[in-house]
Amino acid sequence: MIETNISEPVFQFLGGIFHQDIDTPESALGEYLAEIPKKEQENDVVALKTFINSDYSDEEKNDFIEESADGVDINSYGLSPILWLRQVIQKIEKNIEAL
Repeated sequence: MIETNISEPVFQFLGGIFHQDIDTPESALGEYLAEIPKKEQENDVVALKTFINSDYSDEEKNDFIEESADGVDINSYGLSPILWLRQVIQKIEKNIEAL
């Protein structure tokens, strides 16, 4: 079980952005990037990286990501959930640089 102090911000991000009612993951991320203030995006990146770099197994991390981002069929991207999340982080970081 992943500790709440590590998992809660990640769950809030993934569940809040990539929930079942989104049109597409890309449009959901686009809305996030357009609407969420820079400081909050920076905080989200820190939380996501802390999760990715934690000592939990890749299997635990992948399961957690899939369960939290239930509006995304991650397998359709041909990536593991961890790699998919790393791409999301990169897109946020690129957006932060442009703000």
